[in-house]
Amino acid sequence: MARLERYDEAWVHHPDAAEGRQVVMGSSESQHLHRVLRLGTGTKLTVTDGAGSVHDAVLSNSDPRACSVDVGPRLDTQPRPRLSMAQVLLKLRAVEDVFDLCAQTPLRAFQPLWSEHCQLPKASDMEGQLERLRRKASSAICQSKQAWICEILPPVEFGQFLSNLPEGETLWMCDATGEEGPQAPTPGWIAIGPEGGFSVRELESARAAGARMLSLGSTRLRAVAAGLYALGRLSA
Repeated sequence: MARLERYDEAWVHHPDAAEGRQVVMGSSESQHLHRVLRLGTGTKLTVTDGAGSVHDAVLSNSDPRACSVDVGPRLDTQPRPRLSMAQVLLKLRAVEDVFDLCAQTPLRAFQPLWSEHCQLPKASDMEGQLERLRRKASSAICQSKQAWICEILPPVEFGQFLSNLPEGETLWMCDATGEEGPQAPTPGWIAIGPEGGFSVRELESARAAGARMLSLGSTRLRAVAAGLYALGRLSA
């Protein structure tokens, strides 16, 4: 394959990316670069460390098992995303589908929640699911050309989430009684309930903690669609 001056779609993530370093990509990323994109040694890429920095880079060894990338000068530093999202866990790993879409928008953190109407038993394999979410977070910033990887937090009860909400951050609860077209605060959280929504007691607790209600319009959305819609509304 002929060398390319630059392949603009090759945006890769490695946490150790810094000017002058050579980083080795994992097997999945290496296979994607070598076999799917069919990029040869010498192709110019873009690499991010997932913490805001974007660098020029060169594929120094196109190996399907362990591609190496030489990191060049910093091209840009992106501000950290201002919105985070809390999602009640859904059955059949549906929360992974939610995150797969939402992480393609600027998202600072993702907090899985247990709630009164949670559809997922607490005995479920959460470690496996959290690891899959972390892999999706890395893939998402490459797909959407972002420089900040979304932080995946361990699941907590809804009440604990309210108690741990950082001072100065607004919480938007998705509910039919909410505001139609608010402006997003900086920074802030969006909370998405299970199918059927949060319980009355949870909504009352959130209001008591200073949360604001966010309407998702006149149509009734599935829980897997509500998060992306809410992020789009507050990010507009």
